[in-house]
Amino acid sequence: MSANESASVPEEISNTESWRQFYRKKHSGRFPTEWVVRTLAGGDYPQLKIDKSKYAGSRILDLSCGDGRNLPLLLHLGFEVHATEVSQPIIADLQEIAHDQGWKVTFKAGRNTQLPYPDEYFDYILSCSSFYYMEGDTAWETIMREVARIVRPGGMLVANLPDPHNGVLSGAESLPDGSMTIRNDPFNLRNGLRFMVARRHDEVGRLLSPWFVPLGIGYQSDDFYGLRVSAYFFAAQKAG
Repeated sequence: MSANESASVPEEISNTESWRQFYRKKHSGRFPTEWVVRTLAGGDYPQLKIDKSKYAGSRILDLSCGDGRNLPLLLHLGFEVHATEVSQPIIADLQEIAHDQGWKVTFKAGRNTQLPYPDEYFDYILSCSSFYYMEGDTAWETIMREVARIVRPGGMLVANLPDPHNGVLSGAESLPDGSMTIRNDPFNLRNGLRFMVARRHDEVGRLLSPWFVPLGIGYQSDDFYGLRVSAYFFAAQKAG
C-alpha cells in the first residue's frame, strides 16, 4: 500500500485493523498487567492506600481495554465492569471474546475525548496504556476533562503514563505541549500518533491537576530482551 493509499483509509478502519493485528489474534497470554494487579489487588504498599472493601458492586470502566486482559481481574474483585474500545467492529470482537470466556462486561465504542456515558457515572476508571493517546491536535486538557466528567466526586482513576525512555518512544519527536510524536514504533502500529509523557515523578501530579489528586505514584523501568518498558503508574482521586 502506498503512502497515499494509506492516508485514504478511514481512521476507524485503520484502528480496527491495527487492533485485530495486535490483540485479536493473540489468543494466548491474556494475563492481567502486573502494575494493575499490584495497584488494585496487591498488598498494602507504604505509599498507596486503597480501600479494597469498596470494590464490590462499584462501577468501573476499563478505558480502551485492548484484548480485555484486565477484565477477569476486575470481575474477580467484584466490580460492575464496563469497557470501551475505539470502534464498533472492535467491540463486536470483544463481545465475542467475552461470550467465549463467560465475562459479564458491558462494552461500548468510545474514545478518550468522547466517552458515551453520563456525568459522574463511574466510581473507578482503569486506563492501562491507553488514555495518554492524543489524536490529531487534541489538547491534553480535553482528554482529562472528559475522563474526569464521567467519574463521581471522590472516585478514582488508575492509569499509567509512559516516560521518554519507553521503547515505543525511541526517536520520537518532542512537542511544546509535553507530548511526543511516535516515529519508530517497534510494533509498527503507532507511528504518527502522539503520547503524553511524564518525564519526572512530580510531573504526574501536574498532568492530572486540577482534575485528580494522586493517592500514590509508582514507576517501572524494565528491559524485556531489548524492548524497554518504562512508565509511571498511579491511583488518583477526583478532586472535589
